[in-house]
Amino acid sequence: MSNHEPVLLVSRHNHPRGSCQRGRMQRQRLIHRASYVVVQDLAGRVCVQKRADDKHFYPGGWDLAAGGVMRPDESPAANLSRELFEELGVQRHFRRWQWFWFANPHHRVWGALARVTVCPRAVSLSDEVVAVDWLPARQALALENATPDTRVALSLLLASRR
Repeated sequence: MSNHEPVLLVSRHNHPRGSCQRGRMQRQRLIHRASYVVVQDLAGRVCVQKRADDKHFYPGGWDLAAGGVMRPDESPAANLSRELFEELGVQRHFRRWQWFWFANPHHRVWGALARVTVCPRAVSLSDEVVAVDWLPARQALALENATPDTRVALSLLLASRR
């Protein structure tokens, strides 16, 4: 989570355009790629993660999906797997995901969105996650301080399953 971490930059049409350090990407609101993994249990509850207070974006907010920025040399599948493991200690390999676009005044991102089902006991905390809770999807979406990009990701995933 260093400001010096390299980040893959992409065009508005999701074509790779080089890389830069995370800090520059954040300051200049450059378009980049990130992963979003919605984690659910067998009952369909969503694992929501309380963000650490030292996070640059939405400190102390709730993520409705695990994930993070994609490195320049990283495939979407590798990024999904790495971020899921780093944040929640869950190991999975991904073969499928869907792309979605998210933009607000703080950032612009192409997200690789995937879903996994796990036993809640398989989840462990990392230094990026202060706490987790398991909520029905509608309750997760209603969280007042949910991060807006993960709210969109969860909404899209739920809509695609109808």
